[in-house]
Amino acid sequence: MPLIKLNRINRGGEILVNSEHIIYIETEAKSTTVHLTQNLLYAVEESPTFIAERIEQIESARIKNAIVDSGLGGKAPV
Repeated sequence: MPLIKLNRINRGGEILVNSEHIIYIETEAKSTTVHLTQNLLYAVEESPTFIAERIEQIESARIKNAIVDSGLGGKAPV
C-alpha cells in the first residue's frame, strides 16, 4: 500500500498513487496507462517495469524497517 509518484503525460505534473488501487498497467505504443479502482486511468511516463520495481523497493524497505524496529533483526548467534 505504498504511495508512488508518477509523472502524467496528458496534463503534466505528478500524481501520487496508492499501489492498492492499481488494477493493472498496460503499454500502448509509447505510453503507459495505469488503470485504478473507480474507473480512473492515467497515462504516465514511467514504464510498467519501473512501476513494479518501485513498489517492490518500497514494500521491501517497509518490511525491513519493521523487522529492525521490532528487534528481531539482531545478529545471529555464532
